[in-house]
Amino acid sequence: MTSGSSPSSAPAWAALADLAGRAGVVSLRERFALDPSRSEHFAGGVGDLWVDWSRHPVDDEVMGLLCDLSEQRDVSGFCARMLAGDMVNPTEGRSATHTALRASDGDETLGRMVDLADSIRDGSYTGATGEPVRAVVSLGIGGSYLGPTMAHEALAHLAHPDVTVRFSSSLDGADLTAALDGLDPATTLVVVCSKSFTTPETMVAADAATAWLREGVGDDLSLHLAAATAAPQRADDRGLDPDLVFPLAESVGGRFSLPSAVGLALMVAIGPEAFRAMLAGMHVVDRHLGETPVAANVPVLLGLLDVWHRSFLGATSLAVVPYSHALRRLPDHLQQLMMESLGKRVTADGSPTNGPTGPVVWGAGGTDAQHAFFQLLHQGTDVVPVDLIGVARSVVDPLGTRHEALMANLLAQAEALAFGRTEAETATLDVAPDLVAHRVFPGNRPSTVVLLPELSPSTLGQLVALYEHRTVVQAAVWGVNPFDQWGVEFGKDLATRFGGLLADGDDRQEPSSGLIRRYRKLRDPD
Repeated sequence: MTSGSSPSSAPAWAALADLAGRAGVVSLRERFALDPSRSEHFAGGVGDLWVDWSRHPVDDEVMGLLCDLSEQRDVSGFCARMLAGDMVNPTEGRSATHTALRASDGDETLGRMVDLADSIRDGSYTGATGEPVRAVVSLGIGGSYLGPTMAHEALAHLAHPDVTVRFSSSLDGADLTAALDGLDPATTLVVVCSKSFTTPETMVAADAATAWLREGVGDDLSLHLAAATAAPQRADDRGLDPDLVFPLAESVGGRFSLPSAVGLALMVAIGPEAFRAMLAGMHVVDRHLGETPVAANVPVLLGLLDVWHRSFLGATSLAVVPYSHALRRLPDHLQQLMMESLGKRVTADGSPTNGPTGPVVWGAGGTDAQHAFFQLLHQGTDVVPVDLIGVARSVVDPLGTRHEALMANLLAQAEALAFGRTEAETATLDVAPDLVAHRVFPGNRPSTVVLLPELSPSTLGQLVALYEHRTVVQAAVWGVNPFDQWGVEFGKDLATRFGGLLADGDDRQEPSSGLIRRYRKLRDPD
């Protein structure tokens, strides 16, 4: 990114601002009528993915200026420095090395993960009582939970039939209780995923899980506790066997940590070969980012389109709608990835941003979403860009009967959002005159369609990496640091202080003293 300069100082910025005022003059209906090949012209492939951005209010002039903006903001240079392992996180003085994790399979930590996963999957790894370990429970929060959980559900069709893998993240005790329900401590391995090994939510869960294990197998838990952490000494202080401590690099942010040791439980579930295929899929997109010219670079173009909508057209949110039950947790993962990376009000050098940055990211799975919030997308007063994600071949509906209907819904929504329905068209449907206005759809609602040939480890890795790089591109244009999260740290610090106050500490000087007293009264009614 261009440090110390505002994005609006780039010559392309003013030209784009001028075009934005006229973006709605030509409707999407008219754009497609003028260019019948538009869906091929404004689309491209990355790895096995096909991405269609033709249903956005852009033309060659807009896309050309966005590419100029990318050059003027040195987006390619920033991405190249990230891929090379240079320092790109100035507030923490770090590189961002998540892409290095998928560049080769010769990493020592990956090899140790493979050995453990193989031994659990083939039944040769035994616990304190000599029984084979048949369950893995992964404890973590944020990136240590959202990415692995999403990938585990997405690839559930590859799960080992005799090994149970579960995840737990919440401080709410009901979450861990559900994760441990029906499991036997003697045949369970608990993996504690925390970079600092001090994350309150994770360590509270680790203490509770340790107590549960101890009740079942006694005090020797050396074969039942593992860790993924950047603080191995803290894991050692808690008595974990060093052979079961898998290091994380400080330079791998939590929201980018899926290919790291945080993915151990996922590897146990789907197998090392599939895990490596996911890494290889990510690497395909990494190479595309680093080697493809901007005009054909799909993650760069998607990031530039996001900037177009947020900075120039005023969109405040992005909806992500996967038409795949297996990908239903993808919006949760992308919420953290994009909002934690782009939710910044100052640039990397500490100066205020001169305009809005990251949008609110939200969404849900396919047809459920249509019956929940698509009313707002079609006829609401806000224009919300939408990502519609589809899978061409289903692994659970081989005859394609239901799957064809699912994909028909995706295509129908893309068309309805873009083209709408006019008053004249509505009147031909034998609609009562006083209801015509209610049945009109304005259209011109932008959407991107992302198509996967099938949901495999490789294509999932490609999809995740596509969104990672798209996010970094936006940060590079706006000049914000996508690799820190000081807002998260602030809330955690306050939670520690309030924990003491809730334990009947002196709260007389607290702005929240009335609420604290009300909580205590509800907690202890007698």
